[in-house]
Formats: sequence, structure tokens, C-alpha cells
Amino acid sequence: MKPADPVLRREPRRELWLLGAVLLIFCLLAATLALPAEEDAFIYYRYAWNWAHGQGLAFNAGDPVEGFSGPLWMGILALVAGAGLDLPRTATLLGLLCGVAALAATWALGRAAGLSRSGRLAAVACVALSYPFIVWSRSGLETPLYSLAIVVTAAAYLAAEYPLVRQADRRWPRRIAAVTPIFVCLGRPEGAMLVVVMAADRLLARDRRGALRYGVPAAIGYGGYLVWRLLTFHSLVPNTSVKLYPLLIERSGGQFLDYVLLLGALPLLLPVLALLDRRGTGPERRRLGFLAAVVCLVSFLFNFLAGGDYRPGFRYFIPTLPVLMVAVWCAASLLRPLASPPARALLLALLLSGSMIRLGQNPPRVHDWRREVYEMWRDPATDTNNWGIRIVRWMEGHVPERSVVAFGQMGRVPYYLAHDGHEVRFVDTLGLVDREVARIYRFDGKISDLLRDIRAGRSPREALELGRQRRALRFAGTILGKQPDFVLIEAALNDYPMMRALQENPEFQTTYHQSGQLPLEGLPYVRIYTPVRRRP
Repeated sequence: MKPADPVLRREPRRELWLLGAVLLIFCLLAATLALPAEEDAFIYYRYAWNWAHGQGLAFNAGDPVEGFSGPLWMGILALVAGAGLDLPRTATLLGLLCGVAALAATWALGRAAGLSRSGRLAAVACVALSYPFIVWSRSGLETPLYSLAIVVTAAAYLAAEYPLVRQADRRWPRRIAAVTPIFVCLGRPEGAMLVVVMAADRLLARDRRGALRYGVPAAIGYGGYLVWRLLTFHSLVPNTSVKLYPLLIERSGGQFLDYVLLLGALPLLLPVLALLDRRGTGPERRRLGFLAAVVCLVSFLFNFLAGGDYRPGFRYFIPTLPVLMVAVWCAASLLRPLASPPARALLLALLLSGSMIRLGQNPPRVHDWRREVYEMWRDPATDTNNWGIRIVRWMEGHVPERSVVAFGQMGRVPYYLAHDGHEVRFVDTLGLVDREVARIYRFDGKISDLLRDIRAGRSPREALELGRQRRALRFAGTILGKQPDFVLIEAALNDYPMMRALQENPEFQTTYHQSGQLPLEGLPYVRIYTPVRRRP
């Protein structure tokens, strides 16, 4: 047998060295950026902490409510807590490892999509240097794990259904590709849209057995979780579905436009232009079409269905960013005007310009890394300038054990009180971990009320206003019915209709009075109300 050419052996090795360098740069950036701990991650931590300490998978002991969006990530963090590891520190580290794995999977996806070496490395670099991708990898949330599941599934699907080299036996690649979507569905509920894309692609290829091959395992695997969810949380949908509100088109549309500006409008048009260009081969166009469909359904469509995210940062877009970057570079390889190295360099600069601007605004902290980055990473509770930590310290000194506290931020405050051994029950005024409050906010309930009032003869405007008034009364009655010992109202929610309705409610005004605020002087970021009968 003729030995392999040394040049041919050296090229893959050189590519792996370059890939390793990109991964190292990502790790260095992620480890040196000064980023506050993500508030929503502490919801996971409180669930995991309660589970590890015998309270069950519940936010408040004895009240099972699924107030998290990533079951797979929740299971991992529950195991972390059960092993006695520090949750904020370990979750952040695991998120970074998932981010690194997602970058490696992006390289594999580029290979499965037929990208050249430069295209594969460019796609990985665009993700590794993406400021939002770095931020969410550091967040402690499910985002990097969910992204990893999406990229692995997309790569496995392309390798199984559109192999670059003819394979005599594709049974095992297809079996692997058929199982991976289960992890995407468990990553986040909207991950089921990826299964829809896979099944639809098979149907377009007139492969009905292929559609069943991907649809049935996902239905069985995720269906098993739905049964467990119903038995455990007494609901078929997670309580976080309270955040879905498609009518918030201004928010979802604005976030989409901001994302387009971050990456550049022209690069995002490349997949469309390449699909319209008939010069590509059938398999090339099918691969690109699949990648584009994954991004459009799993991220873009879901963003509009959800009404955008309630906080900035492109959380709904980042999981499919690796797939999008591979699609962009696949499109560039099909379009002749982008065949030259200068054109490719310009494309790379456009894709990275938005993130480079953000990295310039928040550059890596190298000289004072220990104080500005490491201390808060090691223990977020040391960030005494954070309003959540200040509330925790106040509550530890003023809130008796077994008190009921109505509050809107179910992050740092509930977690650290549980972590420090305080038994406090929370009423979530925003509804994420409170089933009764969530029923008031949910979009399906609002639509049902609207249609019922319109059928009763009211105009759409009258029906909308009547629905708002009815929900405000229900909200105030629900909160007061739980008889909280403390009601904490954030200044940021002053104009929030439900909170305003609570404060204007006659029963609230006669039962509660403002007994304090934080900070004690100046403009408050939270006002504290206690029952009149417990006036100090």
C-alpha cells in the first residue's frame, strides 16, 4: 500500500492546530470579560438546590411548578447540586465547556456541509468571536447546551442524508441522526421545530420513511418527558410559557433588526441569494436549504411567536448562530462574486464588526482580572453593588423564617436565601414560577377572554380594555389571597399595569403600608410593603 503523501497528512493537522487556536481565543475572551451573573440562572440554581436538599424539584417546597425552560440543563444542574458542588461557579464552567463543544461541533457541521478548510475555520471564528455567544456561554443558562444539541443534530443529519462521499451502508449514521433530536427537544421546548424541519426535508425528498425515522423517536422521547411533566408538574406545558406573547411585535421585530445589524444585513442575505442562484448542485442547495430552514424556524419564527425576549442579548437567536454562520459560508462558496480571497476577507470583517465594537466597549480584563472577573465568578454574592445581593442581605436580617414574600425577581434573592438556610416562600408577581399568576398572564387565556367578549357584542377595543381590567383585578386578588408577609415592588415595575393595579387596589391600600425601601436614602430600586397589623 502506497504511504500517504506527507503534505496531505500535514494539511488536516494544520487545520486542527488553527481550530485549537480559535477555541483557545474563545476561552480567553470568555474568562476575561467582566460580566454580571445572569439573574435567570439563579432560578435553575434554586430548583437544583431544593432538589439536592430533599425539597423535590420545586421552587417553593411542596409546590411543583416547572419554572425553567431547559429540562436537560435542569437535570445536569440537579446532579451538580447533588454532588455538593457550588452551583453558580460550576454552571458557568459547564456553560463554557458546552460553548467550546458547540464550536467544535460547528467545525464538524462545516465539514458535513461541504465547506472548504477556510470556510470551516471562518464559520467557527465568527461564532467564537461573537460577543453575544460568549456572554450566553458564561450565563449559567441552558443556551450553550441547547446550541450544542442543535449543531450536533444538524451535522448528524447532513452526514446521514447528504453525505459528501457515497456510502454503501448508511444505517448507523441515520440511527445516530434519528436519536439526537431528542436532546434538542429537551434543550428547550421550541427545539421540536428542528424535528419539523428534518421531517419536512425528508418529505420534500419524497422519503416518507425518512420523515418517520426522525419524527417517531423524537415523539417517543419527548413524549415520555411530557408524561413525566404531567405527572410531576400537573401541566403539559412549562410555566415559562407565560412569556410567550406574539402581539409584542415591536419588541420581537426590534430585536430581530438589532440582530441583523449586529451581523450585517448583506451577509444574512447570502443564503437567500445562493438558493435563488441555480448554478449550485442539487445536494449543495439541499444542504443550504436545510441549514437556512433550521435558523428561520428554530430562532427567527420562534422569536416572533414568543413576542421577543423580555431582556436584551439575542437569547433566542444565539443557539442557531453556528448553523447560520455555516449557512452563510456555504452560500459564499456558491456565489462567484465571493470566490476571491479579498471578498472572503470583507465578508469575515462584516460578520465580526458588530461583536468587535461590543468587545471594544467591554474589553477583556487582564491586568485587574482577579478583582473584576474572578471574584464575582467564584462567588457572585461578593458583588455587593448588585441590587439583588443588597436585598438578600436586608431580607436575612428583617424577614422571619417561614415568611411569604411577593416579589418579581426570582433569581439571586430566592436562591441565596435558600443557600444560606432561610426558609422563605415566594409569590412570583411575574408568574414564571407561580402557576396561579401565570394563568392570568398567559396569551391563550387573553385570547379566549377577548373572543368571548367580542361574541358578547363588545367592540374589539372595548373587549381589550375590559380584559385588561379583569386581569388586573384577578392579579390583585390572587396576590392578596396568598396573604404575603412582605410585598417588594421594584421601581423598574412602577409603570407595569399589573403592579400599578395592585398598588391602587383598595384592599391592598388598607391592608399594607410602605414600611421601607432600598436603598434607605435616595431613589429606591425596591419599595417594601408590610401588613398594617405588623407595623413596627
